Amino acid sequence: MVAELVAEVRVEEPEPSAVERWNPLARIIFRYGFVVLGVGMAGVLVFHSLLRSLQVPESTVETMSKWTSLHPLTEWVGEHVFDTKVQWLFAGSSDTQANWISTFTLLLVAVPVTVVWSLLDRGRPNYARLYGWFRLTLRFALVSALLMYGMIKVLPSQMAFSLERLVEPFGDMSPMAVLWSSTAASEPYEIALGTAEIVAALLLILPITAGLGAVLSVIVCLQVFLLNLTYDVPVKLLALQLLVYALVLAAPDIIRIVRALTVGAVSPRTPEPLVTTPRARRILVWGQVIAGVWLLITTVMEGHDAWQLYGNGRPHSPLYGIWNVTEQTSNGQPVAAADRFRRLIFDLPQAVTAQRPDDSLQDLPAVIDTERGTVTITKDLDHVWKLATLNYQQPQPDQLILDGQFSGRPVRLVLSRVDLDSFRQLSRGFHWTQPAPYLR
Repeated sequence: MVAELVAEVRVEEPEPSAVERWNPLARIIFRYGFVVLGVGMAGVLVFHSLLRSLQVPESTVETMSKWTSLHPLTEWVGEHVFDTKVQWLFAGSSDTQANWISTFTLLLVAVPVTVVWSLLDRGRPNYARLYGWFRLTLRFALVSALLMYGMIKVLPSQMAFSLERLVEPFGDMSPMAVLWSSTAASEPYEIALGTAEIVAALLLILPITAGLGAVLSVIVCLQVFLLNLTYDVPVKLLALQLLVYALVLAAPDIIRIVRALTVGAVSPRTPEPLVTTPRARRILVWGQVIAGVWLLITTVMEGHDAWQLYGNGRPHSPLYGIWNVTEQTSNGQPVAAADRFRRLIFDLPQAVTAQRPDDSLQDLPAVIDTERGTVTITKDLDHVWKLATLNYQQPQPDQLILDGQFSGRPVRLVLSRVDLDSFRQLSRGFHWTQPAPYLR
């Protein structure tokens, strides 16, 4: 099937006498856009995707990220233009101070680059071939991003189900937590979102289907961008960049669709002439196929690892469940309900979440030893600073007794497991027929 699609790719080379001369302003705009979008943004994204797919160490990727963010110049701009010291953070957010200042720096740097380029290359009539390579770079930047974000939804790990969301008051959740928990509450919906992103990415790989993929990418990226804006998700800058890539790629096809609907039949669109010979064109198309398959395979592997590590396929705690604290003593004396833990939540194997009487939640690193029957709660992920060492017993499946030392004091907690089916979010299920909306 792929071979048939590749064989259908044809590029009509313009006659030398019919070379189109671009408007001078169009040439200047293209040069600036090529520097900003093609080299500074999409090219960097493709480069980072290749590093990630080749299993380059994270520390090396972070170092390269600083340099591709115009590291020294960005810090100078931060200090002299914004009067702030740039802090380089890599914590899953594209909306860091460093990223915003780096983007501003790129926009500034592109101005003199465009001026010099325009002076040195003012006689060139157009950039038809470079425009084709520019679009190819945008395509594969979108492919890499959509495959990554799509895969962590199809194998749910981006929005993973968490027990603590069942007991956390809705009003205490951040807007992002509301979006994450509501999406995680419906795994089929999350998978559908990811499938749309993956389909758009796969369509973008081959030139013959790239137009359809670009139009679908606009829809997908616009939804993501709006959600990031309205739910304060810290990936707004990256989402905006992806939306711009999709709009640039889809613009010719959207214009053709509008013309077809308003004027009538339109002539086929001639692909950009990236190379000159049939052999080179076949090699280029097969190169795109191989690159797309490589990104797909490596993304599936990354997505599967994330799904098993912290997604919905992750292992559960040996004491998995939400446990109400029915009795708590300290130094042999009962602790008043207003001062004791309200609940303990065991979800991840390496953590425990404590809920206080005011419904606030605190995540604590923990080690559960099933052979010794102990729960060790620490202050750090390396489990060096111990906060509590507790022995546990389960006289009954729904009863848990913790006995030991907590902050240097003898404690005893008696807990009862909450039936998860008591939460309507889990027990309501799906109904084809219902007399009225069920909003309780």
